[in-house]
Amino acid sequence: MNRWFLDEARKGNVYHSHNTTKGAVTVLDITCTGLVLENPFGSKKDLIVANMTALPTGIATIRELGVAVSTSVQDAASTSTTAAVIHNAKLAGADAEVGVGLVYSIAELSSIPIWLQPLGTTKIDAGTDGVEGYGAFSTDFDGLLIVTPGTYVAFSSLTGATTALCSITWAEDDQITRTR
Repeated sequence: MNRWFLDEARKGNVYHSHNTTKGAVTVLDITCTGLVLENPFGSKKDLIVANMTALPTGIATIRELGVAVSTSVQDAASTSTTAAVIHNAKLAGADAEVGVGLVYSIAELSSIPIWLQPLGTTKIDAGTDGVEGYGAFSTDFDGLLIVTPGTYVAFSSLTGATTALCSITWAEDDQITRTR
């Protein structure tokens, strides 16, 4: 267990969100479905991602699921959004104590995302020619993925929409301003 995330959870600064029903995770595009975590421009907080998990369902062809991120800081927020519920880790999963992070199961993003890294892929079973090899695809970032104000992180696919249950956990911390 990451001690920093544990301490932040005890302070009430850790949040979790997920899509409540399986949904299509789209290919890299400005129209994004699946799950998006957005940090509003001017929030003065960093959203420090602990982990992202996707559970593909009903896959009939080879597909991959991964993490996509915004290409630059945008002052315009996503539009045409369908909000997902955000739970506070400390307050017994209460969704009344939310931070600055916004989570959507559907969004028109402010820019087309770029692929950051894969979470997992399915493969063809040599004996049956059926799709195999999927369970929960998960990555623990342990704070190495920081969603700064005006950026977002999203679940994405590379070759075709994939149906999946998606979840993300993050901590919110005051943004550190570097001086030189």
